Amino acid sequence: MFESLSDYKALVFDYSVMFEVGGTPIFDELLDVIMKSGLDVYVSKTFKMLHYCVLRQADPKSKRAVDSMKTFCSYLLPDKKLHLVNELETGAFLEAFASVEGACILTTRNGIFTKRLYEKHPDFSGHVAILTGRELKIFESVDKLTEDYPLPEVSKLALNNSYLDEYAFASVGDVVKSKDQRESYELIKRLSGGAEGMVFTTDNKNLVAKIYHRGTITPLRWAKLQKLADLGIRSNGFCLPRTLLYFNNIPVGYTMPLGQGTTLGSVFDGPDAILEQFPDWTRLDVVETLVSLIEKYLYLHLHNVVAGDIQLKNALIASPKKVFLIDMDSVQAGNLPCPVGTEEFTDPRLWGKDFAGFVRGLCDEDYSIAMLVFSILFCGLHPYATRKGAETLKEEIIEKNFPYTLDNSDEEHIPVGGYNHIWRRLPERLRTMLYQTFKCGTRYEAVQWYDAVSAYRDDIIAMKLDDAEAYKLFPDSDYNQKEYTGLADDFKPEEHKAADTASAPAPAPSPFAQQAPAESKPAFAPVADGSAFQNPEPKPVFEKKTFAAPSGIYVPRNIGDPEAAKNSGAHKDEPEQNKKKGGKFFGLL
Repeated sequence: MFESLSDYKALVFDYSVMFEVGGTPIFDELLDVIMKSGLDVYVSKTFKMLHYCVLRQADPKSKRAVDSMKTFCSYLLPDKKLHLVNELETGAFLEAFASVEGACILTTRNGIFTKRLYEKHPDFSGHVAILTGRELKIFESVDKLTEDYPLPEVSKLALNNSYLDEYAFASVGDVVKSKDQRESYELIKRLSGGAEGMVFTTDNKNLVAKIYHRGTITPLRWAKLQKLADLGIRSNGFCLPRTLLYFNNIPVGYTMPLGQGTTLGSVFDGPDAILEQFPDWTRLDVVETLVSLIEKYLYLHLHNVVAGDIQLKNALIASPKKVFLIDMDSVQAGNLPCPVGTEEFTDPRLWGKDFAGFVRGLCDEDYSIAMLVFSILFCGLHPYATRKGAETLKEEIIEKNFPYTLDNSDEEHIPVGGYNHIWRRLPERLRTMLYQTFKCGTRYEAVQWYDAVSAYRDDIIAMKLDDAEAYKLFPDSDYNQKEYTGLADDFKPEEHKAADTASAPAPAPSPFAQQAPAESKPAFAPVADGSAFQNPEPKPVFEKKTFAAPSGIYVPRNIGDPEAAKNSGAHKDEPEQNKKKGGKFFGLL
């Protein structure tokens, strides 16, 4: 299937290929063609960030992709065939890659990168290869791709307003079953109720059941529930359908994992609400919560799912690393649309549209992710909440009356409560992105937000911020809040950085590290080792000295033969501690 790729000199490898076919015979066939043809393989920084996202979800279904990453690196690294284009945004990535001749983009039909090509129509003269099922379609340009192979339009089921459940309703004591009758669940106790239905505990302690009210299940809703169940996501934090339920052979609902904690809207509702729920929180907890949320939405994007109705009440939080997405039956799955949206979290360009009448793009979700970033960092505040402003929030949004400035020259319209102090102590990169979004109308891709917020978290953990107040939940405030535990009483940022630099061993250069732009540096560089794909959980700087990093990584000798590589002996340059264990890929999961 991939023989035609051998005609090219270079391949842009999208992460969706790894995610969707990694660990399958298709991936083995592709890797064999890459190695035999001697293709140079280029990946973007987005590739790395999405892999981090997958690692942190720890979903059993993604293990194949994680294992395939090891194989992928072990084959390409020794011959220096793996290169990084250190860009996140789609257009910038392709622009940096433009100087490479004889190149072809390899992606998948439902990949995030593919959707960005359709949305942004970047200027790229190379070919685009789309993998769909067991077929590879090659197009001469991005324009030919979008013209000859359009994305699916909204499903016709969105126009069907009939109901499948007019004559059935289950309640406490009833037994509901799967369609094939192999699974059955007794409804034990009602937990909650809403406009659409009720949630019950079942005789399976790991699952609850959502049972809809009569006249709620449309063909669109039922088809979407089935598609979501078929995704097979088992990562903690996704309250997705598991089994569709019938009562007297009529659709009534589905099982799902039960979320834990309280809604984000209840926690992120100003200083008092946060401190009441989590009195020991610092700024790190807020940022870690945001990282956890964004990566869950990115993980949905990898599955061709757009959340659609992102808002603070559609997620629960038990701890910063334990958040749960709820009300998942309203999301957009493929071309089955999300029929709802919250105006203040929705891109104003979509206001007034019938949400059930079109397929939302990732670009439509970018604004909602930006809204989430601001709302969490500012403890529930809306970016257009102002003092002395218009009568309604909608007016402020339309006028882009963002009350914050990059130089802090005007704080007159910032709401009282210390939000100006939060703004002043955000990293410059995040401040710029927020200002450009809410004042100038710029749109950043979700992965750019993920990268920026992750870098903020890492800087807090490594104590790289210059102001001790920046580690507090509410800087320069007299709230009874916990101090950041990583800071000594006499914390002096400059002295700390100098001492840390002097005592720590010089790290190996990593092409995946954020580099300052310089004309003399190439836009891409060969990947020297597998460190870019190590566990993304950063360690506090004061713990670093207790760990000794191995001096290298082990790679198989028989690069061209996957099976032989798998069973090969230790490399001559392999660290001694790895030889004793029979071989190990240091830094890869």
